[in-house]
Amino acid sequence: MEFIDTLSNALKPFPAVVSHVQVETALEPDMGENVIDTSLDSRLKDSLISLGITRLYKFQEDAINAIIRGENVLIMSGTGTGKTEAFLVPLIELTLRKGEKSVILYPTKALARDQLDRITKIAEPTGISVAVLDGDVSAKEREKIYEKPPDILITNPDMLHLGLSLSYKFRDIIRGSDHFVFDEIHAYEGVLGSHIRMICERLKEFTNNINVISSSATIGATPYMFQELFGVPGKIIQGIPRRKGMAIHALVDSKSMSRWTLSAFIAAKAIKEGLKTLVFVDSQQMAEVTAKIADRFGVNMAVHRAGLIPKERIRVEKELKSGMIMGIVATPTLELGIDIGDLDVVIMAENPPSYPKYVQRAGRSGRRNKIGYVITVMGDDPIDSYFLRNPKEFFSRKLTPIPFDTSNLEVIKVHVGAYLIEKGKVKISDLPPLWAKAAKELDKEGKVTITGNYLIANRKTLDFVKNSSLRNTGPIVRIYDNEKKIGERELPIALYDLYPNAVYLVSKRTYIVEKLDLKSFRAQVKRSTDVSYYTKPLYDVELVEFNELDKRKVYGLPVAYGETKVKISVKGYVIKSFYENEKHENKTEFDDPLQFTYTTKGLIIKHPVLDGFGLVDSMEAYHATEHVLISAGRVVAGASMTDLSGMSYPSGHVIIYDSVVGGSGVSKLMYSRLEDAYEIALDIVGKCDCEDGCPKCIYSPYCGNNNKVLSRRKSFKLIQEVIKGNNTSDERIWGNSVS
Repeated sequence: MEFIDTLSNALKPFPAVVSHVQVETALEPDMGENVIDTSLDSRLKDSLISLGITRLYKFQEDAINAIIRGENVLIMSGTGTGKTEAFLVPLIELTLRKGEKSVILYPTKALARDQLDRITKIAEPTGISVAVLDGDVSAKEREKIYEKPPDILITNPDMLHLGLSLSYKFRDIIRGSDHFVFDEIHAYEGVLGSHIRMICERLKEFTNNINVISSSATIGATPYMFQELFGVPGKIIQGIPRRKGMAIHALVDSKSMSRWTLSAFIAAKAIKEGLKTLVFVDSQQMAEVTAKIADRFGVNMAVHRAGLIPKERIRVEKELKSGMIMGIVATPTLELGIDIGDLDVVIMAENPPSYPKYVQRAGRSGRRNKIGYVITVMGDDPIDSYFLRNPKEFFSRKLTPIPFDTSNLEVIKVHVGAYLIEKGKVKISDLPPLWAKAAKELDKEGKVTITGNYLIANRKTLDFVKNSSLRNTGPIVRIYDNEKKIGERELPIALYDLYPNAVYLVSKRTYIVEKLDLKSFRAQVKRSTDVSYYTKPLYDVELVEFNELDKRKVYGLPVAYGETKVKISVKGYVIKSFYENEKHENKTEFDDPLQFTYTTKGLIIKHPVLDGFGLVDSMEAYHATEHVLISAGRVVAGASMTDLSGMSYPSGHVIIYDSVVGGSGVSKLMYSRLEDAYEIALDIVGKCDCEDGCPKCIYSPYCGNNNKVLSRRKSFKLIQEVIKGNNTSDERIWGNSVS
């Protein structure tokens, strides 16, 4: 508690306060057999004992036995409790007994290489060979691997995707493997999870079974989720839900103080106390902002985020691990188990988008039997305000399943092309229905050729597959300073970051966007001297088309889920200070708005018109309800602040949709839990003490019209009426009545 007391005293000059402290302790998992008494190969026993592993945990013992029996399993246990050994030991045993081969996949190249040493220490003394094969392996080393394939191959989903289609030598290794391990599966949410399912379909070739082993510390998993993610049935083997050891968690109420300034201050205090510190944020730009603010408090904090050059990220990891730097600001790139050494303090500048992410990030502190401090800065947004009123609920939440969408046609199209390159030609009648639909779309786009019942690769197929990515579905905008590429952003997010005159930050360097060309997907930026402001886009969203996939009643309201085509028009921007909450904003409008249209997944709710509400009253109620339901999605669907977007109409229609092209699965989870979302929304708008709307209830930092036409009180009346269940809205959910 020492640092928490120090922090409480340090915060006295500020409005912010430590509002709640939770002490977490976790005992060892239940013990299993002594290693010496198991039926494992003597070479493997000797290797484990030499590393100090003399006794198994019960969950490890259960996993080892199940995997040796050939079962598909998901191993669930807290950070640092030995999940890797739980799947690695049986894989080595099966190789020693039967000569079976295994592939272990990690979500990123960095994590795969980080885990190589740990795996090798156990495997090599037994005579089992291990190798990493990814895009960074030289041609010479790659040929050595192909000539003498290892018993255990470590790679990543991206390499598996491209290697299966583009390299027959790589394909031979994969097709000759008996077991596939997907570690850290909490990372496989959204688009990446959709890609994982399609990769598994290619591995199975749609009809054959494969042995799948998976592992995670921080998701709410079920056998149904396993089947959805991997396409095969599997069982859950449970260890302990949290990491071993002690952690002290603190919620800091920012009291309207800038969360970025406050996080930078807390980090600086921790670093000056000699504590190695990691600050998590959920936005690339806010990572840069927070690191810049830390400079003002006399500490140098590096930035670790996606979009940076890989060698720059690796340099930051090494410097933190070695102690050359004592602090780092990171986006979720450091959620995974990359070894950056011992950390004393984890600061979350934003309440993470889901409880699994909170647990994952918290687990990075206090490892190796050290007490860890986990500090979460709570702002004045609706969900933070909700949890400040209910702090015990913050720490007692259930882990949510990972959201992903197995019907994302943009994802399936990529794998149709990749599978076709591997096979040369494919019978359309042999493909699953959605794959056949995706093939027909690719044929219309000229990327494949359909002749009769056959799907045939053409000269565009190879380029399409080579340029595909598992990390996104939208077009990629590449960012240039003169002719030097400094980063990239995916559409539609790029539209909100790279409009003309936008401030864009890279590694604490400030750039001003000069031009965004959506035909060439190129943004031109210019280095600028330090500026004390950032920019926020103003935009409209229009529902172009909706194709219903499912519908149901929620408190009597008709609700539908389906394919949702939206058009975004960025029409201008406002300027905001880094350091102050300004009441008067500098607003600029474009003569020609920037527009992007795409298809995703979403849900439509048809609300009633309340008695006594005129047009303005209704619009204020619907718009505010749209905002607060999206906020509630952070609790019920594990959504980040940018996973879901929305729009509302005077007719009572509220549309909430996935913010990525093709859909991420988040809105589908929201659709299934909409009753819970309304209950949380009622608490938010009913218990806020503002006059008629504020950031603690209905204001959104991502609102395209800068939080205009909103009413907390009218939203409260609307949601009260909805939850009563006396709704008789027209059965027609979508039609000409929306405008």
